[in-house]
Amino acid sequence: MISVIIPVYQAEEYLDKCINSVINQEYVDLEILLIDDGSRDSSPDICDEYAKKDNRIKVYHKNNTGVSDTRNFGLNKASGDYITFLDSDDYIEPCMYSRMMDIALKYECDVVMCDCIKENGEKSIPYSHNIRSGFYNKAELEDEYYDHILIMENIEYPATISNWLLLFKRKLSTHKPLPRYVSGVRYSEDLLFGAELMMAAGSFYYLKGEYYHHYVMNPNSATHKFVPDKWNDYLVLYERAKKLFDINKERYLLQTNKLLLFFVYNAVGDILHANDYDKMQKMIEAKKILNSKQVREMFKQIKIWKLPIGFKLKIMTYLYKYKIGLKILM
Repeated sequence: MISVIIPVYQAEEYLDKCINSVINQEYVDLEILLIDDGSRDSSPDICDEYAKKDNRIKVYHKNNTGVSDTRNFGLNKASGDYITFLDSDDYIEPCMYSRMMDIALKYECDVVMCDCIKENGEKSIPYSHNIRSGFYNKAELEDEYYDHILIMENIEYPATISNWLLLFKRKLSTHKPLPRYVSGVRYSEDLLFGAELMMAAGSFYYLKGEYYHHYVMNPNSATHKFVPDKWNDYLVLYERAKKLFDINKERYLLQTNKLLLFFVYNAVGDILHANDYDKMQKMIEAKKILNSKQVREMFKQIKIWKLPIGFKLKIMTYLYKYKIGLKILM
């Protein structure tokens, strides 16, 4: 059985399509957990109505505590042999779970991942990751995957950032416990979960080029907006990554530094493009981040000219390091 964990918050516009895409799966042995995270729209009622129609659906209503706590709640309630996530504004192809279960059972695999299609208005864009397809045993994970388990070499998200593309065993073959999301973190929370899961897994299969998940680009998402507490979330994830991954080993020290640099790109970029801040406010907020102890230490250790990134991004990185020319970027 697969436990499908669907956190629900203010999703009335998308929820019908999302839930229907799950209940109409070719693979029918499902436990569907709809977890209402304190929605104030009609989402709670929609969830309750679906539970009346399909006995595979279980609905939980809780106070709003954010997606990390909501997913942890689902992990604690899940009873399936395998677990997966689905965001309430996304939807999936009818064959997704049957195809992934076929692979999981054939290869006795801890984690299976497929690809997605990004839905942006009328545009549908297939999205894949820059890792090889097929099966990885533990040794192959260590040799081929661990060098970019936290962040890709070119400072892009790692493959498992998209937790909703993953199907994973509730009881891993390594007998290691499933990770949990960092409580209270609302931004990039899935990055660290995916990395921890892959570190704990004994095997992995990537269905590269098989696009079963539709990721709906929500224009109201805070993902690319400046929110004052976003940088605090980034620092929490960075500090936790340093504790979980042995930074005495060069492969993880380099990755944690690149991870923090990636967070700097995101946070400072959001500030510089914020519509509700004037130039002086943008400068103040950006310099708070660039003057932080963690960022200054990271810039001491990282060799910008060796980073496999574009020339313009290297120039921007130097501007960030020396905190000069920020007005040019506004």
